[in-house]
Order: sequence, then C-alpha cells, then structure tokens
Amino acid sequence: EIGSRTAPEDYFVFCYSGHGSSVENPDAPTGLDCLLCLRNNGNDETMVDNEIAETITDYFHPDSRILILCDACKSGGIMDADTPGIWGRLKACAISGCQEYQCSVDTGNGGVMTNALLKCINHKAIRQMRKRRAASVQYIFNRMVEFMPDNEGSSSDYSSDEWDSQWGSDEESYYSSDYSDDYSDDERLGEDDGYQDLNLSWPGGCDPSRIAFPF
Repeated sequence: EIGSRTAPEDYFVFCYSGHGSSVENPDAPTGLDCLLCLRNNGNDETMVDNEIAETITDYFHPDSRILILCDACKSGGIMDADTPGIWGRLKACAISGCQEYQCSVDTGNGGVMTNALLKCINHKAIRQMRKRRAASVQYIFNRMVEFMPDNEGSSSDYSSDEWDSQWGSDEESYYSSDYSDDYSDDERLGEDDGYQDLNLSWPGGCDPSRIAFPF
C-alpha cells in the first residue's frame, strides 16, 4: 500500500527496534541471513533479509529513496545489500545497530543505536544542517559512531562551537569524501570485543554520502 503511493525522489523510511537474529545460509555472500523476530497474535514469526529487500524493490518506485534503520541484534545484513541483482537503481541504504555476529544493547530507555541517533540529530549544529538538507546519511552515521558509549573521544561532550570546528557544519562538508572514510573496515571491532559496532550498508552504485538524511 505504501509502495503504491511512492513517486520519484520520495523517501521511504523503514524503522525497526526489537529482536533480531541470524541463521546460516551457505548461499548468502556472508554465509548468514539476518532475521527480524516478530510477534503476531502471540505467535513468533520471522522476516528474512531477502524478504524485506524483495518486498521493497517489488513495490516501490525505482527512483524512490529508501532508508532502513534497524536497532536489533545480528542486523548488519538486514538490507541484503551484498546480494547482487536485488536493488536495481534504487537509492537505498541501511543503518544497523551491530554486525551480523554481534548483539545490540537495550539500555532500558531505548536501544544504544536509537539513543545515538537521537543525540546526533538533536545536536544544535546538526539540526541546522538538516534544515538545509546538508547532512547526508553517511555524515549522520559517522556522527552516530562518535555518540556510541565507551568510545574514546566521544563527541557527546563537545560544545556546538567545538563540534563545528571538529566536523564542520556547512554544505561543503556534506560532500567531502573524508566523511565516507572516517571508519574503515580495518577499524571495526571483532566478535569477541563485547561491543556493538554500528553498520552502514548500501547496494553497489549507491553512495550514502550523496543521499540527504530525510529528517
């Protein structure tokens, strides 16, 4: 129903906060499928990553923009972005709470990823950028990483002026390729670190540093 109403350049935001899991799949590029663990009339149900991807690509306009926000365990591959031939020319990306082999923490007042996102988008400098549509999905993701707990040098202690000096707040900063490379795969945390590592994924041909964060 929602897909039938989308037009070119429209945004569809799929936000999920809840239980997640993964199962082995030897046909998947990473060997794992990500699952959303749902409840329906008291019964446990699951939604598999490729089901989510195929539903969106089957019913949404090919020139619409897709943002998935998934604060759940094992959610790093929830978009199934590494499976070729699914997403076509859709501009789509997903911010997930952790990698496929990690668990996401619930603080008792929302998930850690959700809290990092809220702190980020409510920061004075970023609110100003968002009003101008000058904050990309990549930029928001990189700043969310800074707001994760127990991350040395967290930007959560910065004043607005210090934030602008550190990260920049103008539209040129949005298009800077430096932001796309702030966190390389080599810096990701491993399975045994007891820490959740935020994940940003997108299909080939899509550049999250060129997609404005929609809200």
